[in-house]
Formats: sequence, structure tokens, C-alpha cells
Amino acid sequence: MTSPVPANHADPLICRQCRGLCCQGHPGVWVEPLRFLRVFNLPKPASPQALDRLLPAELVLREIDGVAIPAPQKQVSGCIFLDVDGCQLPESKRPEQCLALVPSLDTLIDGEIRCQLQPQGSTLTALHNWQSFWSHS
Repeated sequence: MTSPVPANHADPLICRQCRGLCCQGHPGVWVEPLRFLRVFNLPKPASPQALDRLLPAELVLREIDGVAIPAPQKQVSGCIFLDVDGCQLPESKRPEQCLALVPSLDTLIDGEIRCQLQPQGSTLTALHNWQSFWSHS
């Protein structure tokens, strides 16, 4: 059973003012395997290698603790989908980790990332979901 997709907690005003500091750090991952496949209209792959061959050019498989998890490519400036107007990926396609990130005004005050990640978008949740997905493929 999959968890519900987190609500989009982005605050365009805060995010615009900090210029997407979180997104500049690293792209978030897709937490729910079946949602990821549905969003990109991909068949269920037999292995991470098979999925890697199917990924759109802007996406990669990020290895986290030995588990392959899809994420947007990282560029020098951060997430490939980040530009001056914010995230260019439609909300319906954004990684759950990005949707679950709650902006914090403190980020603007001290320039450090103080945003909070909701549990349903955590890396631990992503690891658990993708590890289970790969073991049943």
C-alpha cells in the first residue's frame, strides 16, 4: 500500500526570495514507485538497470544506501528543473520529497536551509518504498 501524495507545501513568496535554496542544494527524490511510473507513463521495470534505460533525459537513478531511487539530474546550480521563476516541473509530476518540504521564514533570515521535510517525503520513507519495490520486481 502506498502513502498519500503529500500536499504541495511550497510557498512561492518565500521560495522566490531565497531563490530555491533547497533546490540549489540537491533535487528531491520520488518516494512512491508506482506514482513515479504513472507520472512518466513508464512500464514496471524488472530492475534498476531497466528503469535507468527508460528514464527521460532530465532524470537519473540516485543510489542512496544501495537503493536506486529516481531523481531529477543535479547541475552546478542544483536541480535541473530550477530556474529563475522556480520549479519548471508541473506540481503533478514533482517528486514527493519536493512536495513534502515545508518552507521556513528562518531560511530567509539566516541563509541556512531551515525548511522541514514531512515524514511522507523523507529519505527513509523513499528508501523503504523503493527497496520493497525492487525486491518484488
